[in-house]
Amino acid sequence: MMLKKFSQKRICVAVSGGMDSVALLHYLHSQRGKYGYFLLAAHCEHGIRGEASLADMRFVQELCETLGVELFLFQEDCVARSKKEKVSLETAARNFRYESFESLIKGGKTDYIATAHHQLDEAETVLFRLARGTALSGVKGMEEKSGWLIRPFLDWSKAEIEKYAEENRLEYRVDETNADLQYTRNKLRAEVLPKLEEAVPAAGKNIAKFAAVAAEDDAFLYELAKELLEEKKDGYFVKFSEKKPLVTRACLMALKGLGVEKDYTSEHLDALFVLQACQRGSKLDLPKNVECIREEKGLFFHVKQEESDIEKPKAKPFSMDGFDGGRYEVIIAKEGILDEKSEWKVLRADLGKIPKNAEFRFRKDGEEMQVFGGGTKSLKKLLNERKIPVCEREWLPMIADRDCVYAVCGVEISERVKVDAETREQIYIYLRKKNGE
Repeated sequence: MMLKKFSQKRICVAVSGGMDSVALLHYLHSQRGKYGYFLLAAHCEHGIRGEASLADMRFVQELCETLGVELFLFQEDCVARSKKEKVSLETAARNFRYESFESLIKGGKTDYIATAHHQLDEAETVLFRLARGTALSGVKGMEEKSGWLIRPFLDWSKAEIEKYAEENRLEYRVDETNADLQYTRNKLRAEVLPKLEEAVPAAGKNIAKFAAVAAEDDAFLYELAKELLEEKKDGYFVKFSEKKPLVTRACLMALKGLGVEKDYTSEHLDALFVLQACQRGSKLDLPKNVECIREEKGLFFHVKQEESDIEKPKAKPFSMDGFDGGRYEVIIAKEGILDEKSEWKVLRADLGKIPKNAEFRFRKDGEEMQVFGGGTKSLKKLLNERKIPVCEREWLPMIADRDCVYAVCGVEISERVKVDAETREQIYIYLRKKNGE
């Protein structure tokens, strides 16, 4: 990693007390004058190994005092946490570490967190993800820099770190749980990778190289996928394509844009690709209340609003005062608003042709309208032809009585209320989003 890019930045090393993290702290401490960054350290005491864990903490404290490096300490009973959250001990410990690191970033204590992941860790991660089932994005493994997380040793082999520690006579702690084969990653590290290296020399290094190539390919595919993605006011739109690698990546970017970072699965992405071939209006429920709707030319992603978020109002007698429709508002004006900008159509109607018993309300199943220009159509067909998203249809206010629909606000007026040569008073009907858009 090129350390000069971190000049005048604060780098906080995650130090467990083991050989890898001690070597990283020592190395970055030795290079700080050359590259001009500020060095800090953080230690997370997981409460897993009793006195041994506390001894690790004291060791790190003494090491940082010797080097003159400011240390941030975090402590947690991860055994109790794993039971409370009903997750594995590995997961509880990892969550604790990253929450601790993130608190330093958000608290303005540091700019970056440096971890001692190296080449063998990269190979281990790739094998682990392949074994569990992953796509190219997962195969790419770790990155030297990912947001506020940096990995300066990622291109170092384990042998190089061991050599560095030996040459600099570094003392470090040995965590006996690293030899506990009940942990999946320990099995890969202790049993699988050594046998693989025995069968194919430099296997770990080559797997790490493959991960780097996979990352480049994945980044290229994401760039192509961006051409399918459009950001909308209320969500994201993904254009249809027969190229599944691009569609799934575009869908994934849409999901992440709506806050779905880790809760999706490959089954979700497969289902989204299949949704392209479904009937228009078909829907797919996704994590975090995200919904995908199959529209005419693509897939629309949005966060569903809870019933309690917006209450659909009751019908109200038609008047020039307009109508608050919950998600939309109807504005009735006697003159055109020249600077009005809206994605919804501005309608003109003959005020005298709208009956006194007309009201603002929402559509009912099976309703029809005598459309402008003649002919009768079902509202469903009309809205399909006008490409109105399914998620918007139930929120479009109408002007209607019990028997006839005179206008679907923002979409079309009926032939019954059109402006003609005998019109004495015309009105303009505007539809606006409640947030003013």
